Amino acid sequence: MIIFVAATYWTILWVTALPGSVSQIKLSYPRIEFIEGLRAVFLFRAQGVTPDATALVGGLAIGERELLSLELAQNMKTLSLTHLVAVSGANLAIIMGVVYLLTAALGLARNTRFVTAFLVMVAYVLVVGPESSVLRAATMATFVAIGLWLGRGTKPIISLAWAVIFLLGIDPGLATDFGFALSALATVGLLTMAVPIYNWLSGFMPRLIAIGIAASFSAQLATTPVLLMLQPSIPVYSVLANLIVEPVVAPVTVLGILALILAYPLPFLSSVVSYLASIGTWWITLVANEVSTWPAARVHFVAGPAGIVLAALIVLLCLGLYQRRLSEYRPGLSISLVAVLLMSASWSAIDQIRYQGFEGEWQVVNCDVGQGDALVIRSQGVVALIDVGRESQPIDKCLDNLNISRIDLLVITHFDADHAGGIYGALDGRRVKTAVISGFADDRPLVSLVEAALAQSEVEVLTGFAGMGGKLGELNWKVLAPTAKATEAKDSNDASVIVAFTGGDYGILALGDLGAAGQTRLMRNAGGALSELANRPLLLKVAHHGSADQSSQLFQLLSADVAIFSVGQNPYGHPTKKALDQAAVSGSIIVRTDELGSVAFRFEGQAWKISSAGKLTA
Repeated sequence: MIIFVAATYWTILWVTALPGSVSQIKLSYPRIEFIEGLRAVFLFRAQGVTPDATALVGGLAIGERELLSLELAQNMKTLSLTHLVAVSGANLAIIMGVVYLLTAALGLARNTRFVTAFLVMVAYVLVVGPESSVLRAATMATFVAIGLWLGRGTKPIISLAWAVIFLLGIDPGLATDFGFALSALATVGLLTMAVPIYNWLSGFMPRLIAIGIAASFSAQLATTPVLLMLQPSIPVYSVLANLIVEPVVAPVTVLGILALILAYPLPFLSSVVSYLASIGTWWITLVANEVSTWPAARVHFVAGPAGIVLAALIVLLCLGLYQRRLSEYRPGLSISLVAVLLMSASWSAIDQIRYQGFEGEWQVVNCDVGQGDALVIRSQGVVALIDVGRESQPIDKCLDNLNISRIDLLVITHFDADHAGGIYGALDGRRVKTAVISGFADDRPLVSLVEAALAQSEVEVLTGFAGMGGKLGELNWKVLAPTAKATEAKDSNDASVIVAFTGGDYGILALGDLGAAGQTRLMRNAGGALSELANRPLLLKVAHHGSADQSSQLFQLLSADVAIFSVGQNPYGHPTKKALDQAAVSGSIIVRTDELGSVAFRFEGQAWKISSAGKLTA
């Protein structure tokens, strides 16, 4: 009964939560100077086999994530290993278990052992900070400990329910906290499904392996609906990766905490201990970096709310199968589970088939690279690519699906990450002839990275300037802005390379991230070229993913047949209602990659024909 009450209470708070609701415990958590100093000294003194291995010691011991390289963080995310650096109930159990065994070995009284373990738990929570998973684990452990101390015992699932009710009662903002949900649901999976799965697996494999698979699979399955909200695809090798790294997690955690304790009094010894711990974390980095590169490390699952609902049904049916009280309904539950699984697999397969063959004959494809730009233009087999998105994988996958092995013209409009960060994905396995970049004085690190990548691939690099142009098959291309050194631009967005393509039948215009002021300047300096574009069926890549910083006069001047909003999930409100309304008022058909996925355009019968891939989640 109490489990149902906890679930209902949580659901009500989640449904009624106001937008932007957050945990008040996290917001009001006090900064304790001694603890901040201890964390800082520990991280400063930490030594390791590699920088990432050193950083991961801090991650497993105290939940420090900021020191991980972007590559390792992404690879761990691909394999669903990020829970290792989100200090959770497992870490707490390891620490409290060690303390309890030590106090028992010292012959301390039962009450003293409980009090010592409790105080260590409180100290650890203070060191780690207001992590949702730690708050859940500590509260649940307190309820369990009280029951044991009173000699009455308690079922762990009941303690979990009371912990959820208690925490949501004092902090309703936790109802919308992903970390809290993942922690609670993972525990539900472990408490309800792990033992039956272990009992089945242990019949034909070593028990230690069966335990690892059962624990990892049950936690992964129970958290799938929430994980799909965060990263909408299924990690194929998650259970395997977790099984491989699990043997080093407990030793690393214990050694990491020991290094933390020694950081102030014995800094040299703390460094030695952290180095020993890093041998274990080096193994984790090796597994993460290797396994994440295996084929189909993540696979598509039904996108959007439908996928989350299907995943939730699968979890509920699995939970029902393992409930003794529902044993008489197991045949029906089993049939329902198989039906939902088949529906999910079929739906996902249909998505894949549609995605692979959506484009047909095309002149233009706007790749879905999330919150970023990547526009492919093809004429008579000659290919141009305008921007490459933020990450390597999406643009690489899109170009592979389009069978693009050669890029004749690559334009990096400017060096914001969502336009230039995926450079390696565009270059990987492809020959790029010429690249055009903005001449704006930009000293951000990404500029050097892109230039180095282009140099390594022996790409001819040219600085774009108004008036530069050439041929792309039967199309003419021309840079409309900025000047060679872009001295007229106030920032990198304002210095975006604006390139137009014109042929006998149609025109294409890509506006980069040019704002309203720059658009007004463009109309003043390149009015003739814009008027020429406006006099033919025009495909317009809307500036800055549909931000509010747009010129309504430019929209009206161009009156584009199609307005492309290349956009993904973002915190900026793109595309804005203002930009969408301006495009609609100018008579444009609005195409959004956040809704349609990659979109192909074919010019036929004096009009643009549009086909979309649909959203894929991997």
